Amino acid sequence: MNHPVLLLVSGILTGLLLGFFLHRLASDFLEQQISEQHPWDGNPDLPSRLRQIVFLLMLPLVSGVLAAWRGWSPELLSDLLLTGSLFVLAVIDWESMLLDMRVVIVAIMLKSAWLFVFAIEHLQQALIGLLVGAGLLYFLGIIYETLRKRRGLGEGDPALLGLIGMWVGWPGLGPVLLVAAFSGIILGGIWLLKKNQPLLHTPVPFGPFLCLGGLLVHLLQQSGWMPWQMELIAF
Repeated sequence: MNHPVLLLVSGILTGLLLGFFLHRLASDFLEQQISEQHPWDGNPDLPSRLRQIVFLLMLPLVSGVLAAWRGWSPELLSDLLLTGSLFVLAVIDWESMLLDMRVVIVAIMLKSAWLFVFAIEHLQQALIGLLVGAGLLYFLGIIYETLRKRRGLGEGDPALLGLIGMWVGWPGLGPVLLVAAFSGIILGGIWLLKKNQPLLHTPVPFGPFLCLGGLLVHLLQQSGWMPWQMELIAF
């Protein structure tokens, strides 16, 4: 089953099943926030149809491309774990400005198990990436709050960057933050202008842009476009 077309189709089907599960997971979490009357600072006008497009179209297509590229291998399993986790966390954060920490914890545990089984020699590096990522963003958040006298990052953002650090390693955290910052300024700014919201005083979720940066940097590392980083990490 190594034919590219078969790999693509089987990857799409796998992504579709994963998408159904993650769509239900995200919907349940968001509905729970509404039922608990949680302060809704996010974007409740995001239509559920767009959520379906993300999970039932975009995720299967990405999964298909990953399968055609990786083949059915342990690396594909790791890629799907990262991709699925980042997709669901990005959607939840965009709609509610919250992160489902259950997803973060489960993803960290599954990645640790994957490393223990398939690449135990890289387990230490992944854990360093986890700790540095979480600690770095937590430290930056404290600095921002001290200087600006208001919170600049969500409580779950450090954990999200720590999760990403398990895949990209500590050398990849800088590029992840760079991509997240630039995409957040551009895309977030466009969204605020479209909504006629003030640019400096309207909160915009940072998690989706961290997810974008994390997935992009990981794929660039693995495809050989960032060879200087792959000399530092080899997973």
